[in-house]
Amino acid sequence: MAPAQTKPAAGGSEVRARPAALWRRLLSFSVDTAAIAGVAALYITLASSVTGMKAPAAGLNGFDAFVAWLRALHTILIPGFFLVLVLALVYCAVAAFLWNGRTLGRLLLGLRLVDTQGMAPAPGRAIVRALLSSVSFVFFLGGFWMALFDRRGQTLHDKLTSTFVVQPS
Repeated sequence: MAPAQTKPAAGGSEVRARPAALWRRLLSFSVDTAAIAGVAALYITLASSVTGMKAPAAGLNGFDAFVAWLRALHTILIPGFFLVLVLALVYCAVAAFLWNGRTLGRLLLGLRLVDTQGMAPAPGRAIVRALLSSVSFVFFLGGFWMALFDRRGQTLHDKLTSTFVVQPS
């Protein structure tokens, strides 16, 4: 989608949008990550209290304390990691088609995820995009770095699913 391009919206009216600025996308991503991290922290707190996990021995500090904490919580951290991964993917996919292309972060920053027609992506496209976003993470965030050099600001998963993060004007 070229800057300031006109796209038809759902009722036949035109919507003018331009690619979202990278700083807005990063801030939006940070808000969404903080929300997901909050759920992860809640999980760790609840799971450790239900399983009776105790805090590591006092007297340790720095890296030693961190390693002791990981060892004490290892039985809940591994399932928690996969739970948070699934939660993040579901959150991104469901928000894309249920909330008109917006997550909490995109809503706060006035951004939308749209397809080539200017509409929120269909459920199948949103799910595939969420799954492909994890591929963008795997190679040292390589899929996200693409947005720096793309005139339309698309990441790898945006290009593969023909979606755009835009800022309506």
